[in-house]
Amino acid sequence: MSLSHVLDDPLITELLDSHTVRYVLLGSNNNDLNVIAASKCYRQTIGFKSGPDLITQRLGMGVYRALLNAMNSQQGWTGHVQIEQQWHRVQLWNCGEFAMLMEEPLSSLPPVAAEPGTPTTKAPLPQGMQADVQQSMLLIVDDKGRIQNISPSVEQFLGQTGDQLKGLDAANLVFRTDVAQFKRLVDKVKYQTDSAEGTFRLRNINNEVVYFDWTAACSGSEILLIGRSGKHNLEEALLKSEERINSILESMDDAFFAIDLQGHIQYLNAKGAELLGKSPPLLLGRMIWERAPHLKKTPLFKFLNQAKGSMLPETFQWQEPGNDIWYQVKAYPSDELISIFFTDISSIKRNENKMRHQATHDPLTGLPNRLALTSTLEELLQNDQVKDFKMGLLFIDLDGFKAVNDTLGHDRGDDLLVAVSKRLRSVVRSSDIVARLSGDEFVITLPYIADQDTAFNVGRKVVDAVSKKPFELGDKKIYVGASVGVSLFPDDGKDVEGLLKNADIAMYQAKQAGKNTVRAFHANMSATLQNKVDLENDLHDAIIHDRIEVHYQPRFNADGSICAVEALARMRSRSGELIPPARFIPIAEETGLIIPMGEQVLRKACKWLHDTNKKLKSPIGVSVNVSGIQLLDGKLCNTVHKILKITGLDAKLLELELTETVLMQNHESVLKDLNHLHELGVTLSIDDFGTGYSSLAMLHKMPVQSIKLDRSFVNDLPAKPDSVIISRTVLAMARALGLGVVAEGVETAEQRDFLIESGVLELQGFGLARPMTSDDTRQFVWAQQIPLESAKKILI
Repeated sequence: MSLSHVLDDPLITELLDSHTVRYVLLGSNNNDLNVIAASKCYRQTIGFKSGPDLITQRLGMGVYRALLNAMNSQQGWTGHVQIEQQWHRVQLWNCGEFAMLMEEPLSSLPPVAAEPGTPTTKAPLPQGMQADVQQSMLLIVDDKGRIQNISPSVEQFLGQTGDQLKGLDAANLVFRTDVAQFKRLVDKVKYQTDSAEGTFRLRNINNEVVYFDWTAACSGSEILLIGRSGKHNLEEALLKSEERINSILESMDDAFFAIDLQGHIQYLNAKGAELLGKSPPLLLGRMIWERAPHLKKTPLFKFLNQAKGSMLPETFQWQEPGNDIWYQVKAYPSDELISIFFTDISSIKRNENKMRHQATHDPLTGLPNRLALTSTLEELLQNDQVKDFKMGLLFIDLDGFKAVNDTLGHDRGDDLLVAVSKRLRSVVRSSDIVARLSGDEFVITLPYIADQDTAFNVGRKVVDAVSKKPFELGDKKIYVGASVGVSLFPDDGKDVEGLLKNADIAMYQAKQAGKNTVRAFHANMSATLQNKVDLENDLHDAIIHDRIEVHYQPRFNADGSICAVEALARMRSRSGELIPPARFIPIAEETGLIIPMGEQVLRKACKWLHDTNKKLKSPIGVSVNVSGIQLLDGKLCNTVHKILKITGLDAKLLELELTETVLMQNHESVLKDLNHLHELGVTLSIDDFGTGYSSLAMLHKMPVQSIKLDRSFVNDLPAKPDSVIISRTVLAMARALGLGVVAEGVETAEQRDFLIESGVLELQGFGLARPMTSDDTRQFVWAQQIPLESAKKILI
């Protein structure tokens, strides 16, 4: 019968509405009695509680067991219970899966059967019960410890009849910490001919406890237990001591168990019962591995056995199966018991895991960091399975990331890195590892692949994933690229350091090849990179030890007189070799060394010119090349002003040659600095004009005084008609904008004559004068005033 049908029954409804009689509707769940409903009278008396605690606290454990057995066997039950100094009759009748309990106060004491030969006692539990306890008790149980019969003296002590207790596990009458002794005594004589003796305590429904010395003997399938009471005064002191201990154990935050050496639970506090998910009555005296069989498969079983075997304390950490709760378990063995404390360390574990995660993961993207990557790679390389396969390593560097940081700010740069990390994870397998090393550098590990082509193809997927769709950063859509280097284990490295280094080398080659592409490592890349590293180190040293020399190439007016010189940086190696700018200038720009080197060149050129002009009637000027990196650094104007002041050079004699590409691509960011330089009186010119992205609309807004016609236009003059048209167009445009023109790369008299006839006022090239050392150039300038006729003879 369902609960709804029971509650709809008119009789049940009437009983639960009673204001005069105490009725309780009970149900059984997991071998526990639960209060489902109570009459109004009952609720008015004690309130309403659910669960088994109401029955055990009000009626006692013995009655609780009797009621549960009656309900499980679909039988009724009647008994007498003393509650708050008054006797009550308790009756139970079954309603299918449910039962109705009635509790009725009595006006007189219930009759109690007398033991033969002893006077009848009207009250089973008078005030002086301890002094009047019968000296002899008889308890008969079956081979499973269930009560078959008890003597009247036992009935008198317990306050319950044998009929009420028949079939109940006798362990429920035993004081909870003595259950193991009771079970051991029963087991000793079970199916044996010899008797045995033991000691354990009984507890009655008034929660009074008495020590009994027991003699046990087997009679067929039944065990007879004859008890003799004693030690009352000692027992009272022991009970008070034990209650204090129990109070301490119950107040602890730790779960606590005491089990005997066979694994029976002798004692547990409320936290211990909560840990096992069952009420104490269902656990006391029972084998822990039977009541919680899942624990037998955990380290708990192993460590408790170790403690029992060694008789030494064991401490270990244990995670409760099925959840994230961690305990530190301490087991203390003795001759009879193992005391076990479970301390919840979940918060400590979470903090440990958090700290471990922070130490091994990038806080921005959540990806593994270099430490975690190195550790994982080392484990992979030691795995024997890797030997049968290859392992790929992709080293990824973003193209254009610095520009995002510089223009949109570091917050948007961080957003970009997070978005990139998600795209990288989307193109790899779940077994692959995506890590962030630093900045905009990422690494992908590809274990168990067939060959280099597989890794290379994943590299292509990475490039496509990063570059083919824009990243939405706020209201901006940003495109960036990815340069990817590939190395392979064991071909390109047998350890973590070697694989990372060679993948990095391959990535650098991808950058050199135009960016946003993939390159696989091969041996000669290492030699190329080593040369680059050596040259970079040499450049550092050259700047520090003043081995950057400045050579000069004269620039001539149309009449052949020298009007200026161009300062050209040269690097002297440690061995004395002169290294051409085509080799070290790109490295200087890539590493940022161009800024301190450019300042050295500018200072030397200004000082050289100031000293040289002292002996000239008509002073000449000097032009110095400025890198786009120097211009974007934002400090060029201050540097120029400082050097002019130190060297004493007139600002109008200094010309700064700027690259056309940087001017056009960063118009707004550099225009302010250019205007400041112009205000200083410095001349500004555009170098290699015609090879960049100039537009007339932008050019006329800049404070530029001249342009240098690129040598590529001069080479084919005057023979090639296209070059003639282009050069004359550029000259016409310059005149329209009021700009001077310098033709560079003049090699022949024909080129010179054509350019002069076309209106070019200044010429420069190997056909006029080659670059010379500072001393040679000074002598050349001092010694010669070169008229046009002399210049013709030099060229011819």
